[in-house]
Amino acid sequence: MEKIAPWLADFRRIVTRGEIVELGHVLHEDIPNSPNHPPFMFRLTKLHNDARIGGSDVSASSDMFTMGSHNGTHIDALNHIACCGMVYPERDSDEVATRRDGYTEHGIETVEPLFLRGVLIDLPALLGVESLAPAFDVTVDHLKAALDRQQVAIRPGDAVLIRSGWERYWTDHRFYVGVQQGSPGPDGEAAAWLGDQGIRVTGADTFAYDKRPSAMPAHVELMVKRGINIMENMRLDALAATGVSEFMFCALPLRIKGGTGSPIRPIALI
Repeated sequence: MEKIAPWLADFRRIVTRGEIVELGHVLHEDIPNSPNHPPFMFRLTKLHNDARIGGSDVSASSDMFTMGSHNGTHIDALNHIACCGMVYPERDSDEVATRRDGYTEHGIETVEPLFLRGVLIDLPALLGVESLAPAFDVTVDHLKAALDRQQVAIRPGDAVLIRSGWERYWTDHRFYVGVQQGSPGPDGEAAAWLGDQGIRVTGADTFAYDKRPSAMPAHVELMVKRGINIMENMRLDALAATGVSEFMFCALPLRIKGGTGSPIRPIALI
């Protein structure tokens, strides 16, 4: 069972404004979608004038939705990425998964609710731009320089969120997904450095966390080698606008047995 006692001192120190900042996108049928995943689909299945309950004047409206586990703002389970067929921790993926039942190890249902100290790394502020360029390599030097500029340090157990400014392209689907020119993200060395700081989870305001196009070195370094979950499609502009570099972070995955990911509704408390 996850305990929040270790974070109580941080909570009292960090949360001074008593404000909640939403870090997730609203789900609807027009959000960007990967060609590798099924899209988010929604419809109302019953309207109020379709029927009344038990002949009374009372009615109920209902809906349904379908989606892939990697739509919108979401978190990856450790089994989402393999290298040479191996998933964390050095397991042959064919031995720990079936199409019907999913993964027997590290399914998304095993990810505990996340309530921990968060650190925002604001790269556009560091570089004096509105957003990073397509296919921009985020290096260790970029991360260290941004942390120095913001006068904040990463600690073991943190949630580290990397802002690229890419949120501004959310409604331009092809550009956001990187179909035409790619998208920015950490290189393998930067991801390895983050992982070596002992962080618990990391996320970005981009579609794939990694720079695109690439062979997903950040996913391999963080998830396959170190067992660190990754969050994608985050909203970080509003958090950056507050001027804070550390905050309390909260996100809860759905408990989908054997799943490779889950939508989340992450928030920052400041």
